[in-house]
Amino acid sequence: METVHIPIDAESIISTSSKGDQSKWRIGNKWVKQNARGYEGQAEVLASLILECSTLDRSKYVVYQPCIIQLADGEQLEGCYSLDFRGTKQEVTLERLFEANFSSTDPITNNKTLSTKEKFEQLMTQIKQYTGLVIHHQIAQLFAFDALILNEDRHTNNILFLYDPKEKTWELAPIFDNGLSLLSDEKDYPPGKPLTILKRKVKAKPLNSSFTKQLALYEGPPFIDKEKLVATIEQSPYDFGRAKDVLLSQLRNPVLKHLFIERSEAFD
Repeated sequence: METVHIPIDAESIISTSSKGDQSKWRIGNKWVKQNARGYEGQAEVLASLILECSTLDRSKYVVYQPCIIQLADGEQLEGCYSLDFRGTKQEVTLERLFEANFSSTDPITNNKTLSTKEKFEQLMTQIKQYTGLVIHHQIAQLFAFDALILNEDRHTNNILFLYDPKEKTWELAPIFDNGLSLLSDEKDYPPGKPLTILKRKVKAKPLNSSFTKQLALYEGPPFIDKEKLVATIEQSPYDFGRAKDVLLSQLRNPVLKHLFIERSEAFD
């Protein structure tokens, strides 16, 4: 496993999630993140491996690699890293996009009189108004992916857009930051407890706490090659620990069956 050395003058950036703070560093063109609540690094790496076994173009997701983080004082931490995907473009979260237009997502996402579908349509309408983007399929597919990996951290600051100030154009950023998935938070989901019980405790974001209801928004074709994914996991030299067990149990979930490509479709 690669070791990433953190220089003594490197500034730790505190990244805030729905579960608290996590330290990360930008070293060259790498973003390095340490595990904070369990095995976020393993979950992050496995989540990107799933997407590598999907029909998504490589530009549509961020690949994460496991690493040992070597601090300047000699302390070693476990974590992962990814390459910076922003280039010269400016990052704008979904929440900041609304704030820049003197609004907030709260009246939509927290409106109990709206169905999940209605919340989704209203968000998409506003996004199109602010950016010109029509991304119904991509966001619904993102929520379907979240249902597969049990991602409990897809809040409105975890959906990202990229703005090109020179061309004055918008695009949806690649899928990133999936660390709080696959029961990686060992503080909330203690090791040794049955997976069936722990999985029922996980709540989705941002439109509904039910993964099934957000999953229903996706009406597109299958996009994950399950057979290739399982073979890739088994051949990997990296120990994914419990993250692998959680994923394999999810692959057997009939509710998710429509996300998986049949072998005949994979070779068409």
